[in-house]
Amino acid sequence: MNRMFRDMHDAYGRVLDRLLESRKGKGVDPYGEEVINVRFFTDYNICNYSCPYCIAGQANKDEIVDEWDSTNYDTIIENLAKLPRRLNVRIGVGGEFFVSKKLVAGARRLSNADNVQSLNLITNLSLSEVQYRRHFQGFDTDKLAIVASYHPTEIKDHDKWLATASFVKEKFDFAVILVAYPPALAKLRRIRRELNSLGFVVFVQGYIGQYMGLSYPQSYTSKDRELLREVCYSRHDYEFFIEAKKPGLCNSGYKSFYVNMTGKVVPCGMVNGYEPLGDLSKSPHVKLNDGPQMCRSETCFCDTENMNTVVFEQNYYRSSKNQHVYEYRDEEKALADPSLGEWVKDYEDVV
Repeated sequence: MNRMFRDMHDAYGRVLDRLLESRKGKGVDPYGEEVINVRFFTDYNICNYSCPYCIAGQANKDEIVDEWDSTNYDTIIENLAKLPRRLNVRIGVGGEFFVSKKLVAGARRLSNADNVQSLNLITNLSLSEVQYRRHFQGFDTDKLAIVASYHPTEIKDHDKWLATASFVKEKFDFAVILVAYPPALAKLRRIRRELNSLGFVVFVQGYIGQYMGLSYPQSYTSKDRELLREVCYSRHDYEFFIEAKKPGLCNSGYKSFYVNMTGKVVPCGMVNGYEPLGDLSKSPHVKLNDGPQMCRSETCFCDTENMNTVVFEQNYYRSSKNQHVYEYRDEEKALADPSLGEWVKDYEDVV
């Protein structure tokens, strides 16, 4: 019996070795290979949509000041390109990324930087296929990952949106985000099923804000949570975006960092008061922490910071360039040991 167990163990080890080897060179990080996750938030807040659930306030256009201080943008891009580390960069906005030619030009430059392994961009996918083709000229498209926000209240031509999404999916690593806005919950399951049937990776983010005098995501009912548990991409997404789990140990500042338009580099953008790790408006120098630290926040809603928690790293690995495409580490083991199943495994941090 012991010999049989050893043979099975050795066979599993060989399969795992081959699996890890197959991931090399395909934009997928083997377990021990370090890539620094960077979130560069640009403060760009011009948008062609007015979603009622927008956390950037686009529903109230009268309160939006369409003035973007782009002073440091190109310098930060250049210094990111000079950092002596392999990077997975996400450029963030409070509006629609592809409305700005300057944003696109900077992203194009970054995609061609030798140290950038992957570049994540987000769009509401409101432009035409011709416009997207024009924007992506000159990019190293092998490095691009695109996340499209699906906003049913704003999409005027559903079929056209799906056609554009299919085009982007064929060209790039692609995923779709749905926001669990309370009035939209009744349609969420159907929309997700339709998008999945067309081959799209879909993830759901909890609504962050006020609705009918209630604060979300804390005010989702038990029935809401039952639905959201079903449609969320993973247990991790559900626990952090819906249940507002306290973060615990986090790799931010160690294996990831956040930079804003002043150039100031800090561990993450969720918490104020961090000592700067660098200033990319002045030099390509970032001094990272020696290891993970306890998060200072009670909640972690921002997706990039959320996926830098130690509990995420322990239980998932990124299976593509796209920050929202990942796999549960113990999926195969759970077939033999149900206690390792994604929704039942102990998720406490290992210090």
